[in-house]
Amino acid sequence: MWGNENLTDHIPDSLYDLSMLEDLHLFRNSFSGSISTQIGRLTKLKTLTLAENKFTGTLPTELGLCQDLEFLRIEMTDIEGSAPKEVCDLTEKNLFSDDRDKEYFKADCLEDNVTMVAFFVCDCCSSCCDHVTNQCKILD
Repeated sequence: MWGNENLTDHIPDSLYDLSMLEDLHLFRNSFSGSISTQIGRLTKLKTLTLAENKFTGTLPTELGLCQDLEFLRIEMTDIEGSAPKEVCDLTEKNLFSDDRDKEYFKADCLEDNVTMVAFFVCDCCSSCCDHVTNQCKILD
């Protein structure tokens, strides 16, 4: 849904009314602004791909309410801070349970070549990218 469509602006609030939504692919657009705490209303969400957008702010803790979440990609965005405990706790439930993809949680959590600091801190990511060079690697 809406991947690689050159869409801009914020995620429309009406999207959060789609309570049965399972897959949301917004990658490779020009969405901006922060991810709303209303994301937690999408409790059936299994896949969330926000990569390669201009999102800012932090990852809301309410994402942890998406108990069926299995795949999350936020790399190549300006989402900063750290992975909320509520999201990392999902690794013990359904999150990232699919063994066929080693990049189930991908974020800009590699130390970059310029500042030697990770843009996003993540204790539960499966793959980390350098925010400056966009080089990624799968973690053990």
